[in-house]
Amino acid sequence: MQHVRRAAVLALSTFAHNKPNLIKGLLPELLPLLYDQTIVKQELIRTVDLGPFKHIVDDGLELRKAAFECVDTLLDSCLDQVNPSSFIVPYLKSGLDDHYDVKMPCHLILSKLADKCPSAVLAGYFNLMLVLYPSMLESLVDPLQKTINFKPKQDAVKQEVDRNEDMIRSALQAIASLNRIRFCSLLYLDVLFYGVLIGGD
Repeated sequence: MQHVRRAAVLALSTFAHNKPNLIKGLLPELLPLLYDQTIVKQELIRTVDLGPFKHIVDDGLELRKAAFECVDTLLDSCLDQVNPSSFIVPYLKSGLDDHYDVKMPCHLILSKLADKCPSAVLAGYFNLMLVLYPSMLESLVDPLQKTINFKPKQDAVKQEVDRNEDMIRSALQAIASLNRIRFCSLLYLDVLFYGVLIGGD
């Protein structure tokens, strides 16, 4: 079933990239189904016994990755049909706290939303006489902080270390995009992400 769903998501991505006009009218029905594929399904996570070791297998990982990559494509070709506010929480927030292979496209999506839909990223944000209130943006701080402050085990192989560095770099690029949003960089992000940048010290 997961292979069939992934194939459907990949087909949607292909249409979004090459023939977006063919799917725009269908997106109101398709987007909720697509977003649902980005959620971690516990029933798809299993433990494989390898003698003295146990390995956790997530059969839904590739589908979640494909779904987020499809959303990234839709933001380029069908932005007028996408409601970013309904996607950021809970779907993007969940993806930012997911597996490495899912986090990377989510960082790209967040950067793209910051550039194309800053008002959606700042939903709930008010600046009245320098009184700053929580916004949708604040809900994304925790997963970004975890990513940036994560340190591999001391016995981690070089591939794991390099992959973690790539992930941190990707998260920082997303933060840099957020920081370019007008007003957001004046004070709010400096306060919110102060702990992100020093939390690992």
